[in-house]
Amino acid sequence: MLAACGKASETAVEKVVESQMEKDGGKAKVDLSSGGVKVTTTDASGKTSQMELGTAKVSEAEIGVPFYPGTQPRDGEMTRITSPEGSMVTVVLHSNDAPDKVAGFYRDSLKAQAQGKQLTDMSSDGSYMLTLTDDKIKQITQITVSKGDGKGSDIQIMSNSGTPR
Repeated sequence: MLAACGKASETAVEKVVESQMEKDGGKAKVDLSSGGVKVTTTDASGKTSQMELGTAKVSEAEIGVPFYPGTQPRDGEMTRITSPEGSMVTVVLHSNDAPDKVAGFYRDSLKAQAQGKQLTDMSSDGSYMLTLTDDKIKQITQITVSKGDGKGSDIQIMSNSGTPR
């Protein structure tokens, strides 16, 4: 009975969100059944956008850098958003290694890709933010490494690609 009640309220929430989005002349499809949120919208001009929160499967190739050795994306902490203007993916990882070691790995990885691009490297209080920007193809890769709860490092990788103009 609880499962049926949960499914009914899940469907009700999906319908409310879809209805609100359709008031602007577009169409929407919301799916909450996978444990995350999947939304597909089509605006009044026919342009489609998609958003997957928590359940996206993001690969190293898609994000543009390798995952730190021995890590895998955390369940429920992967996001993908695509629209006619571009796309964004994010991944959260955890390593038992210290933040400075993890940041060094990503610093080397981004330096190897930096030819003709802008590399920014900032640190403060044991946290690191590394950003690689390619203005030609409107792509930004940003890696944040910080001290994890207890020990090790929390790693967030975001890659954003826009439509070149």
